[in-house]
Amino acid sequence: MLVHLDGQLVPTDQARVSPFDRGFVFGDGVYEGLRACRPPNSARRVIALHGHIQRMAQGLDLAGIPWDAQQLGPLTDQLLAANEITDAFVYWQVTRGTPDLSRGPVRVRVPAAAMTPTVFGYCTPLSPIDWANPAPATKRASLQPDLRWLRGTLKSISLLGNVLAAIDAHHQHQAEEALLVRDVAGRQVLTEGTYTNVMLVTADGTLVTPALPGRTPDSPFAPLLAGVTRRLLLHVAPRIVERPIDQHELAAAREVMLVGTTTMVTSVTHIDASPVADARPGPLARALMAALVGAIATGEDERLPG
Repeated sequence: MLVHLDGQLVPTDQARVSPFDRGFVFGDGVYEGLRACRPPNSARRVIALHGHIQRMAQGLDLAGIPWDAQQLGPLTDQLLAANEITDAFVYWQVTRGTPDLSRGPVRVRVPAAAMTPTVFGYCTPLSPIDWANPAPATKRASLQPDLRWLRGTLKSISLLGNVLAAIDAHHQHQAEEALLVRDVAGRQVLTEGTYTNVMLVTADGTLVTPALPGRTPDSPFAPLLAGVTRRLLLHVAPRIVERPIDQHELAAAREVMLVGTTTMVTSVTHIDASPVADARPGPLARALMAALVGAIATGEDERLPG
């Protein structure tokens, strides 16, 4: 495998990053995960590339890391071509960089001077999308308390909170994802998964997803990531309602779905030990998966509103 490191394509075993890089020492960086595919009658491309560039640019700006996220497109093309992969997951990470060791202590929270960001990327193969018969995958999930920081809108590489929740979900219920619940002003509200956004069909048939902070007037502050797949689904399926979701709504839900770059639309069959409905993908999960794949096949993802 060839990886990208600071402008060079190098074999994995030759890639070297300083142990003093702030990404390693502090988790001081942001990342983005992309999905490449080849739609019918089309060349290979990245799904919703503009949406990923926009989100990474916002994250870099919030973190104060000077790197042009517009480079994601050409660098991804180079990486995929070098590895001769068409259907792939592509990971990019940009850290603040490595301090000048001659200018002071390494481990200082506030950088003494600007430094050159470290840019790392790799790609791994994915199974091709079934364009003719798209169907949701299935996963088991577990409810876990959302004990992470409040800057959940920032796609930070500091993912220990997500990792611990995923480990607890696996150990307690053999679950493949955790559904995170946060106490906000006395309400137990659903935020997201450890690497996915969440949608559900309520008992009365409403298709809902947790609102982003400040998106609705009555939204309690529950930080969560503005997922690109979530955003695309909101665009192609306007019936989805954004609002706060209380934990108790999960028990009565007709369907619970995970959405994300590699997850696409995945049905949750069990939450902890309890089945969700009949523990199979429901009609709205199948409809959303078809709408998502259809949008990618026709290039609608490339026209995602800003």
